[in-house]
Amino acid sequence: MLGLVKGNDQTIGFVYYCLLCGVINMDEVNRWAEKVIGENEVSDLPDYIFDLIDLKGTIRDLQRLIDFFPNWRCTKAQRKAIYGIAVKRGEKLSQDDVSFNEEQALEALKKHPEVEKLFRETFPFIDF
Repeated sequence: MLGLVKGNDQTIGFVYYCLLCGVINMDEVNRWAEKVIGENEVSDLPDYIFDLIDLKGTIRDLQRLIDFFPNWRCTKAQRKAIYGIAVKRGEKLSQDDVSFNEEQALEALKKHPEVEKLFRETFPFIDF
C-alpha cells in the first residue's frame, strides 16, 4: 500500500505519471485499483482507490478524485526510461511530447532496470 496516502505518494505518483505519459490507459488504472483492493486490508486503503475502479475520465478527473497532486520522485533519466516502456508496448513517441527519440528512451530503460521492475510490480497484469 506504500504511496497511497498524502505525504507518501510514490505509488500513486508512479501510476499517475505512467498515465500522464501514455504508458498506461485508464482501463489499466482501473485494473490496478482492483489489484490494490484485492491485496490489502480494505480499512487501510484511501477512499479514492474504490472510485478508481470505475473512473472512465481523464487524467484531470483522476487528479480531482484523489484530491492532491501525486508525485513520483525520480531522476530525469528514470522519467525518460518510462517512455522506453511505452516504446516496448508499441507506442510511438511524439516529438511534441518529448525531446528524445525512441532509441534514447529504450537506452534509458536499459540503464535503469529498476524502472521496468517497478512497472512490472505495479502492473503485473500488463505483459510486454
